[in-house]
Amino acid sequence: MANVNAPFGFKPIQSAVGAASNFEMVQGQILYSDTTKIFRGDPVKYTDTTGAYITQWTASTPVSQLVGIFWGCTYLSTAQGKVVQSQIWPGADVASTAQDTIVANIVPCTGSASPLLLVQSDSTGVAFADIGSNMDSAAAVGSTFTGQSAMFLAVTPATTATLPWRVVCLYGGKPGAGGFMGIQPSTTNPYGGSATGAYNWVIVRANVVGAGATGLSS
Repeated sequence: MANVNAPFGFKPIQSAVGAASNFEMVQGQILYSDTTKIFRGDPVKYTDTTGAYITQWTASTPVSQLVGIFWGCTYLSTAQGKVVQSQIWPGADVASTAQDTIVANIVPCTGSASPLLLVQSDSTGVAFADIGSNMDSAAAVGSTFTGQSAMFLAVTPATTATLPWRVVCLYGGKPGAGGFMGIQPSTTNPYGGSATGAYNWVIVRANVVGAGATGLSS
């Protein structure tokens, strides 16, 4: 059964040492005039070398700028006249005088070993032989209704050390054989997805050993 093309961004599923994914968040600042929407599950990066603000991840950014996974924010809404909690950064609605009210919650991928993250691949799909390689992610517009990210893994396996994601295993199959138990559901059969092929689900971690580590050749 074919996998469904329904990207959901990056979902933390397990800490680096095997604990449940109830991670402590770190906080960051978003510039009030940043018009780029950020959705829950989007990777975020520093806007510049000072690290003053974070913004949505863009392809080809070196892993050294990766901060973590956006998990919502609070800000003083100009339209509503009150502080609101949101799963997205709306890209507007905050006055310059209210800059210090913006607080982004981030699942950290730097400063310590990265958590394991679940993400969907693109139409190429991640193969068993791709485990250990490095890849980038690609952006699609998330949902302003649910706040959910639509980012996905751009499947071009490489050894390039500056790429942000290291493929750990496929989501499906037997533990110890490139799998992580469980398979992606399809529209007609909740257990009919495939661990391989187009749009399969993959376990990755941030490639943040130093400034990035060289991946394995597939």
